[in-house]
Amino acid sequence: MIKTIFKVVGINFVLLLLLAVAAELLFGTWFSTDPLDQLGLPRDLKVLVSAKSLYADGREFVYRRDKWGLRGDNTDPTRISILTIGGSTTNQLYLPEEQTWQQVLERQFHDNGRSDVVVANAGVDGQSTVGHLQGLREWFPNIPGLKPRFVLAYVGINDTQVSGTWVDTLRHHSFNRIVKQKSAIFRLSRQITGMIVAKRAKLTHQAVDYRTAKWTETGAQALPAGDSNVEQYKQRLKLMADEIHAMGAVPVFVTQTRGDFKQVGGKLLGMVTEDGPNGVDQYNALAPYNAATRQVCRENGLLCLDLARDLAFADGDFYDYLHNTPAGAEKIGTWLYSKLAGLV
Repeated sequence: MIKTIFKVVGINFVLLLLLAVAAELLFGTWFSTDPLDQLGLPRDLKVLVSAKSLYADGREFVYRRDKWGLRGDNTDPTRISILTIGGSTTNQLYLPEEQTWQQVLERQFHDNGRSDVVVANAGVDGQSTVGHLQGLREWFPNIPGLKPRFVLAYVGINDTQVSGTWVDTLRHHSFNRIVKQKSAIFRLSRQITGMIVAKRAKLTHQAVDYRTAKWTETGAQALPAGDSNVEQYKQRLKLMADEIHAMGAVPVFVTQTRGDFKQVGGKLLGMVTEDGPNGVDQYNALAPYNAATRQVCRENGLLCLDLARDLAFADGDFYDYLHNTPAGAEKIGTWLYSKLAGLV
């Protein structure tokens, strides 16, 4: 009986090992010399996405990433005027390309006689400034002919979750970095881990009914003490600005907001949740990062567009706690044009 058990276990182990080797040969990048293959980027991707369950008039559409990892269908990198970087609120996975705020911004330029302006979407779900900084160093320099005039960084929300366990770096530097960079299995495990972290932090896509939401002035958690991660965030913003300047581009930092808190009559109201942090807590977590963005821009002479303070959203502009509907993206793109029209 024991011999039979060991034999079955041994056979299954060998089969799993063969499957793992086959998966690595098919999907890993062990033999590639392309530097972009060493990064955990979605490339040459076309997948059918459905937004039917998320917001009114949501539909099925084809989500695309080109061979450079940018959203869309192989935009000529030499024509890109504005490169946008950020996380899921920049990528906008569940919005068709033409309804993303990047395309709204680009259409505003075209409708006002600037058909030469091309806005590219380099958003990657789950990315914080940790990943953006490495993208500036290892992703964009390897896109031939990419010389944008502006790099717009829509950041802050994901950085509230950055810790020692954060996994959004594009490249891993450790003793087993070669395996981590080239292994298809590790890449899959990293993506799953990132999804788990995002879900726990309520950063995933899920439909929220704002019509029946309850609001409160009181947080469900104690006010956060001084956050050392904010200081590290400031340092990353400065380094990002240096890298963007080295590209020959102008850095533009944009503050962020969420749909689960709002100002009404001079009072902050947060959406009530069944468990975990409510909307007031989310405001208290994000506010120091937006303040840090403003401070870094002010002290270093950088351009900061303060969306968090200046742009008012309404019910129907978010389909979950932080991702915009087409109506919300329309507001962002139009607002950004009002700020950038005189600069580009």
